[in-house]
Amino acid sequence: MTARALLAAVAIGLLGTACAGAETDGPPEINYGRDICVQCNMIISEIGHAAAYRLEDGTEKKFDGVGEMVLHGREHGELDHAEAWVHDFWSEEWVRAEEARYVPTLAIGSPMGHGIFAFATAERAVDFAAEVDGDVIDWAAVLQLPIGNGLVGDIHEGSQQTDMTPHSEHGSGSDETEEQG
Repeated sequence: MTARALLAAVAIGLLGTACAGAETDGPPEINYGRDICVQCNMIISEIGHAAAYRLEDGTEKKFDGVGEMVLHGREHGELDHAEAWVHDFWSEEWVRAEEARYVPTLAIGSPMGHGIFAFATAERAVDFAAEVDGDVIDWAAVLQLPIGNGLVGDIHEGSQQTDMTPHSEHGSGSDETEEQG
């Protein structure tokens, strides 16, 4: 084999390796019920809360909730250099963190109690916010939340936690919680 042919083979091999490693489009894959949150070391099991990010070097980090992702990203200075993804709380579809809308509330339980719920559309977020008497915020505002010690600060001081199960049929207008008098 000539030196030129050898160089060409090495170049093609390197190009193939680079292309194979470039399969980083889209969100990281989470194996629910198996993968561990890198922040709290709990098993990631609730799809509607799960979040993840990928660093520029390809390292993927997976979390059981948006709050855990933000907390870890802050502690390690990684969010400015990462592609972050969250799940829509109702549909469970992946959405880029900066494109999602969020409702911070302590009215509903969430992993580690951070109470940050993500939605793929502003409409879904507004519907959810109306149900929990919350506000809709964007990713930049999420990054400014006082996250720590398992809670989103006192955003809705005095809120009572309710049991609200996520499902894709939300927004149907049915209200199953009636006050009893």
